[in-house]
Amino acid sequence: MALNWFAPKQGVRRRSLAEAAEQDSIFSGASVGPGTDASLAWPEVVRQLGQEVTMSLNAASEQLERLNRLEPSLVRSLVPITESVERARQAGMAAQHVLRLCEDPPPQHREVLNLADVVRAVLTARGDWLKRRQVSVRQGLTQTQVFADSSMLYMLVDELVQWAGHMTTHIAVAVDKSRTTSRPRLRVSAWCDPAQVPDALWRGMRWTLWHQLARTLGAVSRLDMRDDHLRVTLSLAPVTDQQLTAAVEDSAGLSSVSAVIRGCRVLIISANAQRRAQCLQALGGYGLVLDIAEDMQQAERLALQHPPDALVHDASVNDGAIDRLRDQLHARSGTPAAAIEIHDQGGTTDFHASTVGSVSTGHVAAGALNQSLGPALVFELCKMM
Repeated sequence: MALNWFAPKQGVRRRSLAEAAEQDSIFSGASVGPGTDASLAWPEVVRQLGQEVTMSLNAASEQLERLNRLEPSLVRSLVPITESVERARQAGMAAQHVLRLCEDPPPQHREVLNLADVVRAVLTARGDWLKRRQVSVRQGLTQTQVFADSSMLYMLVDELVQWAGHMTTHIAVAVDKSRTTSRPRLRVSAWCDPAQVPDALWRGMRWTLWHQLARTLGAVSRLDMRDDHLRVTLSLAPVTDQQLTAAVEDSAGLSSVSAVIRGCRVLIISANAQRRAQCLQALGGYGLVLDIAEDMQQAERLALQHPPDALVHDASVNDGAIDRLRDQLHARSGTPAAAIEIHDQGGTTDFHASTVGSVSTGHVAAGALNQSLGPALVFELCKMM
């Protein structure tokens, strides 16, 4: 289910410049001379624009980050420029994301989920981002079950939170059931005067992206505008009795070995939102307390507040930083924390363990998270007990 939506499809032959000039003209007609009634191939235009914008702004963002490490005081004065570069970069990435959703949507693994838990996971992962922007979030989250793909639902909520957070410093997120239709609802409100918000800000690429995500999930959206706020309401598919029964049976089917780790706290660390959602999905039926972080700074803060029994991380996190965090946790609690590293290399086994001295680490292939992450975590945690 984990797809790199921005990577070229496998098996596609690279074309020569001559072929590209002849076959990949953005005009779809046979002739492109004056007076030709040719229509633009808009997906190709969007793809090319998104790639060019993203590549250029990725380079600019990297230069600003490098400058920040060398001259932090100088970069602080360039914050407006940095934010503008990041907004434009995100718009380019969103354009590619929308196009891939339309042309090559990923397969969905639908299951019974608690919508309130998904929202909490998003708000936790976006904690630092919201804090930097001084955005306060009022929450009203009722336990509400939905039948959806966890990765897609996570991305939808995440995009909505960012969309609202770019418009105002006061947003509200609510989860409940409609009194008239009994369908699960997600409501995101941005408290501001809509007339004072530039149209390009609230109807930009992020607006287009969350709409496409909602369509892919089969959600119905509605926009309400008032003098003091905008509110988006998403109605999602309700859970049927058959789906709920199957979910209960799956949950009850855990082995006695798996039951041993119920209640353990696991900290998931990844800069990739989709990867974090995959881990939440893979570990959803084990009765674990799951925390998520998008970088080591956030991970260290969460670990200080609630020391985890296990760490799950991928290549976006520095191995040395993970080792230091494990040492700190061991020194504080006297018990070593289990660790699972997710790797992207092809041609490797779904799960294997390695030991350096007395420190054991489990290794799980990214393509096998759904079937291997849970058992691997059971294996590593049981060794620590």
